[in-house]
Amino acid sequence: MANSDETKTARCALGRQLAELRKAAGHTQHGLARLVQYGRSSVASTETGHQYPDREFWVRCDSTLQTGGKLVAEYDRIAEHRRRSALQVVGPASRPMALSPTSFDAPRADDAAGLWEHVDSIDARRLALKAAVDDDARLSYLETEIRQAIHDNERLAPAILTTRMRPLRAYVDQLMAGRQHPPQRARLYTAAAHLSGLLAALALDLGAFRVAHAYAAEAFDLADAASEPETQAWARATQSLIAFYTGEYHDALAYAQDGLRRAGTSPQRIRLTINGQARALARLGDRYGVDSAVDRAFAMLSDHPSVTQVSTSLALGPYCEARTAANAATAYLALGRTADVDDHLTVAIAAFDTAGLRGPQALSRLDLATVHLHTDDPEPEQAATLAMQALTLTADQRLESVHQRARQFLAVARPFARQPQLRQVADLLAERTQVSIATPPALPSPS
Repeated sequence: MANSDETKTARCALGRQLAELRKAAGHTQHGLARLVQYGRSSVASTETGHQYPDREFWVRCDSTLQTGGKLVAEYDRIAEHRRRSALQVVGPASRPMALSPTSFDAPRADDAAGLWEHVDSIDARRLALKAAVDDDARLSYLETEIRQAIHDNERLAPAILTTRMRPLRAYVDQLMAGRQHPPQRARLYTAAAHLSGLLAALALDLGAFRVAHAYAAEAFDLADAASEPETQAWARATQSLIAFYTGEYHDALAYAQDGLRRAGTSPQRIRLTINGQARALARLGDRYGVDSAVDRAFAMLSDHPSVTQVSTSLALGPYCEARTAANAATAYLALGRTADVDDHLTVAIAAFDTAGLRGPQALSRLDLATVHLHTDDPEPEQAATLAMQALTLTADQRLESVHQRARQFLAVARPFARQPQLRQVADLLAERTQVSIATPPALPSPS
């Protein structure tokens, strides 16, 4: 490659070769972009010669398109020729100038090469900087993928969504190893925090408690590094959620309270208050604290209206009324105050059924089933029917939260052990959680 024009021509040819291989493999630009974890605009600009991405891009394309390394080989050939051309031009000019009485005067044009780096060297360094800086398109792609995954949470089985997110987590690591301008770096860390928080919740759903704690702690550290208080509050809410389901109620409360200190006027205050504070306080037996938290959460709904009827469980925005009602019901149920539960569950179940969110549908039904056992005239058959519905709704998801709530229901149902419907619930739960034969059933056999 004798000059920059020849280099540009070679790069354009490489872009056209990529387009041909992509089409031959039956991929659209958008489809290939998703597979190689780059933005669609990056693929399009590369194919037309307007962008020249780094070597990793071509490695991924070769792997995805199964080219046998053709694209990387050509990338390396172009890079090597460009390096040699730059050395040939810069080499002779690298000799030191002889000093003379006028050496410090302004140099003549024909002496300038002795003072300055060659233009190609400056250009190469500038291109390396541009290649290392993640453009807004890549960051927008990453943010869009994470928001979509948070939306898909509770709609897809956690194992499926985790499989989809793992490559994205590796992609984030690669971006973080690069160089970005400060505003882009903050966006990258914020997106990484949301991704780690999502993976923490998925690990919790799958019963991987240590992994869940590790991801959640990482989410907060990333949010802290980004100096984003709202993201810090969101991460604390996720840590509180995990601590609650691992039985660490004091920790769950502490995370929620720290999140509230960081949240300011953020809509994250609703989730932290009702999902974090209220439920943890209920488990710790603080009746006054639960009443106060529930009242504050509902009061905040008018200040932060949800844009959807049912917000996501890991909402980046405000919690909706249905989520708030469902968490209030769970808190009051833990206190044994069933009179405060019915109205909240009526609101929650109607909204969750309309949205078709099976996890929340199941959890609310299990709470309602427990209410049926606490009345003056208990209805164990109706309670068993609701519990069976809950386990059936989540048959392909096998959520840890649902299994825990089902075990709590069965513990309350012990006085009604002779009911065959309740035995069916216990047997189904044992099957779902792969309880061994040697383990006693959740509901004792009738004597």
